[in-house]
Amino acid sequence: MANAVIAVSHASLASGVYSAIKMIAGEFDNVRIEEFKDNDSLEAFDKKLLIDYEELSGKYQNIFILADLAGGTPFNRSVMTLGDKDNVRVMGGLNFAALYEAINSDGDDIDQTLADIIQTSKESLIAFDPNPAEDEDIERDGI
Repeated sequence: MANAVIAVSHASLASGVYSAIKMIAGEFDNVRIEEFKDNDSLEAFDKKLLIDYEELSGKYQNIFILADLAGGTPFNRSVMTLGDKDNVRVMGGLNFAALYEAINSDGDDIDQTLADIIQTSKESLIAFDPNPAEDEDIERDGI
C-alpha cells in the first residue's frame, strides 16, 4: 500500500513546491497541502490537518507530514495535532526532492521510509562548483 503526504508551510511554500512537482510528474491523489497564512487561526489549521488525516488514513498506510521549518507553526501544530498517531511522522525541511520521494514512497516500515526521505533530501543539496576537475564526468542533463 502506498503512503500519503501532507505538505505544510508558512505562506505559499508548500503549494509552490507541489506545483513544480505537478509540472514535471502530474497530479497525485495522495497529497494534501496546508498553508498557515496571516490571520489564520491555530484551531482552523488544526482542523484542516485532522480532515486531511481522516481522508488519507483510510486509503494509505502511512502519512508523512513535511513542514517547511522545524519548530515553526505548521510543524508544531502538525506535531500537536497528529504526532501521536502511529502511522504519522512529521519532518522539518520541505524541498522538491523530499516531497517527491515522500509522494512516491511505498515502504511498510514508516521509520525506514522517513529515513529514506530525509536522505534523499540531504543528497539533493549541492553547491555548484565553477571549477570542476577536468577529468570529472559532468552531467549536463536537467530534470
